[in-house]
Amino acid sequence: MNFSLDHFDKYVDRTQTWSIKWDPDYMIERFGTADFLPFNHAEMDFECPKPIIDAIRQRSDHGIYGYTLVKSDYYDSVIRWYQHRHGIKFSKEEILYSTGVVFSLRNVIQFFTNIGDKILIFPPIYRPLAEAATDQARKLIMVPLRLKEGTYQMDFDQIEYAFQTHSIKLVILCNPHNPVGRVWTRSELQRLGDLCLNYNVMIVSDEIHCDILSQGYHYSSIASISPELGLKTIMLSSMTKTFNTSGLKIANIFIKNPEIRIPFFRFFDKKFIYAPNVFGILGMQAAYNHCAQWVDLLVQYLDDNFRFVQEYLTKHEMNIDLIQREGTPLIWLDFRKIPLAPDQIFQYLIKKAHIIPYDGRDFTANGEGFQRLSIGYPRKILKEGLDRIRKAIQLL
Repeated sequence: MNFSLDHFDKYVDRTQTWSIKWDPDYMIERFGTADFLPFNHAEMDFECPKPIIDAIRQRSDHGIYGYTLVKSDYYDSVIRWYQHRHGIKFSKEEILYSTGVVFSLRNVIQFFTNIGDKILIFPPIYRPLAEAATDQARKLIMVPLRLKEGTYQMDFDQIEYAFQTHSIKLVILCNPHNPVGRVWTRSELQRLGDLCLNYNVMIVSDEIHCDILSQGYHYSSIASISPELGLKTIMLSSMTKTFNTSGLKIANIFIKNPEIRIPFFRFFDKKFIYAPNVFGILGMQAAYNHCAQWVDLLVQYLDDNFRFVQEYLTKHEMNIDLIQREGTPLIWLDFRKIPLAPDQIFQYLIKKAHIIPYDGRDFTANGEGFQRLSIGYPRKILKEGLDRIRKAIQLL
């Protein structure tokens, strides 16, 4: 079917839908009022493409929602999507459905590491990825990303030093990276991968935002860089960020190496999720089979939103630096030139701007002075949020 950019300008009221970010009672419980614009969650406010809605509506009309099989059609749609969109080849045997990326990561850590083992991460990084390790009594070794000339980079010397001085069992990679928006290049992934191969370290890679790329940037999975790296990598991903379907609770675990895949899949089967969310299964099939053009328009709209933010900050001389976005529907804003202490910025935006950002200090480490905002909104909502920030800063 044909899609249009106008789709993304449509406002949909979510306040009475039990939305975790828009529910007025939840806002009042947290902040004392419901007069907020929430930009904190990594989900978008665009209505799903019609093929997904139609597939769910048709199935819901049946009236019985019992235990559900995962049939070959599901795997075929996943395989085609990754091959046609990203040039990555998987077979059915290498894919295991799951209920979410973080849930999958927690199970990977539980199975492949032991209590007290050391896991390497690159902060600032989405806190639930780090907590998947610490909540299970694993120890985090952090090699912070370096901000150089407006771009975050991996510190490969420090990564190798960490491998030399610690017995690292696992590296958690995020690509595209949440929150800084980097899409790691093939050369960066190769260099990291070579270090992991040299020191015999397994990689688990959260690639849930892999479809949402800014123009001019190309996503590569570290699992596809080389056959050797493919055998050392577990890739986690989902359609839920791309198509704004987090409530459908569906994801995939990709493992090429049969020596680690077969025992892990047996372990995972015991988690008793053999009958998944029927709407997640059908939603993913519809998305991957019929909505590629919708994604093309989505990434165009997000690029336009990013440019809108750039131009707005420049026009109004707001003294906020915007980190270049390469992927994800998120922006990473540097407030360090604003005359507020890093631990005051979030509360100031809450109290004076009545917007809800995601505080950079909550991204495990290395995020002081920054705030993350989603730009997955109709432009008029995004503009209202920027207007509120501008007026609040003018009060300083």
